[in-house]
Amino acid sequence: MIQNKNAKVPVAATLAVFAMLAMLLITACAPPASAPTAGIQASNVWARAANAGGMAGDASSDSGDSGMNMAGMNSAVYMVLSNGSATPDRLVSAAADVAGAVEIHETVMDGDVMRMQQLTDGLEVPANGQVELKPGGLHVMLIGLTRDLNPGETFPVTLQFEQAGAVTVEAEVRQP
Repeated sequence: MIQNKNAKVPVAATLAVFAMLAMLLITACAPPASAPTAGIQASNVWARAANAGGMAGDASSDSGDSGMNMAGMNSAVYMVLSNGSATPDRLVSAAADVAGAVEIHETVMDGDVMRMQQLTDGLEVPANGQVELKPGGLHVMLIGLTRDLNPGETFPVTLQFEQAGAVTVEAEVRQP
């Protein structure tokens, strides 16, 4: 009796073909891994830890890059806003139940002093672009905190855009 030493090859080849077909079927049914998303997306959303009551002398401003602790009546929220659409959009307002008022601010140099000013016309997010809100620059200002913001906690912030409408994000409280 003569044995064919290659008798297992057809079985192995058949299994390989089935495995490839299964992979193709799974890949065809899966959503695209990097499908572009239109509209506004917010990432790396965080807020400075702060005490609602504050202590004398430390109240209340986003001190930019000075390294001062943000304890006091105010805090700030930072993030990266990305616009995946072909038209610009504008952040016109924001709201959070942790503060009496919420404003869109920028930090500017006034002589030798860093100051904040409200962006009354909002903040443009360019078409297919992004804007970074960061300490010492653009930020969402939380004025008159209604509670302490402790590291590790989160709270919702609703961002209102001209085109995208309301976008609610979760801000994680961090020590700067």
